[in-house]
Amino acid sequence: MSKKPVADLRSVMPKTAQWVEVQRALYGREWVNGCIRSALDGDPGHFFAIEGGHVLGVPFPPTHPIHEMQQMAVLMGVGFAGFIRKPEEGTHGAN
Repeated sequence: MSKKPVADLRSVMPKTAQWVEVQRALYGREWVNGCIRSALDGDPGHFFAIEGGHVLGVPFPPTHPIHEMQQMAVLMGVGFAGFIRKPEEGTHGAN
């Protein structure tokens, strides 16, 4: 059974890739990478990005203040939106 080729995220979601680099400069590579890993593991409230019909991560839960902004971005059909847990919100769940 052959595996489906994995898309190069930087070419599929270039604005997201640029935004992630800015977040790494702000919060540190370890923090941002941990948030992304947590989201890829299915944990909500760590990282969520949408760009050009592609989605990466898990939306923030309805109890989180960012949730309303996420809903608005999806409803308006924005070309790009990115959301990440801030360090002051606590641990990101990755070790």
